[in-house]
Amino acid sequence: MRLLYILIITAITLSSCGDASRKDLLPRNTGSKGEIAVVAPDAVWKTSTGDTLSASMDQIMYGLPQDELILKRVEIKESGFNDFFKTHRNILKVEVHPEKKNAVQVRRDVYSRQQLYIVISVQSLEELPSVLKSRIIDIITLFHQAEIDRLIERNKDFGSKSLNKEILDKTGLKLIMQDKFQVAVDVPGFLWLRLDQSKPLGGYQHTISQGIMIYKRPYKDTADFSDSSLLAWKSEVNKRYVEGPQNSYMSVSNRFILPKSKLITFHEQTAKELRGLWRMEGYFMGGPFYALAFYNPNNGMQYMLEGYAYAPQFDKAPLIREIEAIAKSAAPAD
Repeated sequence: MRLLYILIITAITLSSCGDASRKDLLPRNTGSKGEIAVVAPDAVWKTSTGDTLSASMDQIMYGLPQDELILKRVEIKESGFNDFFKTHRNILKVEVHPEKKNAVQVRRDVYSRQQLYIVISVQSLEELPSVLKSRIIDIITLFHQAEIDRLIERNKDFGSKSLNKEILDKTGLKLIMQDKFQVAVDVPGFLWLRLDQSKPLGGYQHTISQGIMIYKRPYKDTADFSDSSLLAWKSEVNKRYVEGPQNSYMSVSNRFILPKSKLITFHEQTAKELRGLWRMEGYFMGGPFYALAFYNPNNGMQYMLEGYAYAPQFDKAPLIREIEAIAKSAAPAD
C-alpha cells in the first residue's frame, strides 16, 4: 500500500478560534533547552522499532569539533505520559490509527506556552520506520527552529535594548542581542560583539567565549553567494580585525571537517548559512562557527553575521544555537 504523508500545521489553543488571550493562561513550558520528549506506545520501546525511533532522533549537529546531538531526547512510554510531561517544551508523539492515513501533524501551544507538539500518526507500527525515514529531518528542523524562536523571545525580554539600538545605528540592521554582550571592536564596516564568562567544572573555573561579528559589502551578483566568495570574504575580515593572543588571528580550519553551506529563505530572500570550525593562526585555540549571509534590498548591501563559540570543556551545540538565534533575529531597517 502506497504511503501518503500529510504535513498539517495547526495552532491549538485552549479556547475557541480567535481568542488569543486564552493562550496566555497556559502554564510555562518545562524541560531542558534542546530536549525533546519522545512519547510512543509501550510496545514500541520493547521492539526494534523503538531502536529505529531512537536512532532516527540522534541527528548530529554539523560543524562542531566533536559529535553532539542537535537535540537530546527523553523517551517516555505512552502509559507514563502524564501531566508532568505534557507541558514539555518539545513533544514528539507516535500514535497508531489503523483507520487513518499516515500523517505528521504539527501543533503549537497545546499544553503550555511556546510548546511545539508533533504527532506522527501511522496505520501500524510496522510503517513507522518508513515514515521516520521520510520525515525525520523535517521534524528535527522544526524542533530546532522552535528552540531558536524561544531564544529570540528570551533575548527580547532580557537583552539590552540600548545595545540593539547601537547596532542599528552602526550597521543598519535590527538585531536582538543576548544579554551581557559587549562591543569588542567597532570600526567602519565591522562590528564585533562578545560575551566572556566562566563556568565551574571539576573544581576549576573555565572560560566560555561567544562572539558575533557584523560586516557588509556592496552586492554585485549571485556569485557573491558562492561558498568560495563567502569564505574568502570571511577569512579576509577575520584576519584584519579578529586578533588573538601572541599576534594570532582567526581563520577557517579545514583540518578535521570542511565548512558546509545551506541555502535558506530569510526575510523572503535567498540567503546562505555556513557552519564549520575556526582556529587562531599562530595559537592553539579554536571552535565552531555559524555564519549567515543575506542581501538587504533596502540598501543594496550583502551582510554577513558571523558568530563563534570557544568552550573547550563544555558542549558547544547550545552555545552555537544561541549564536544562530542572534543571527536569525536580524532584520533590515525600515
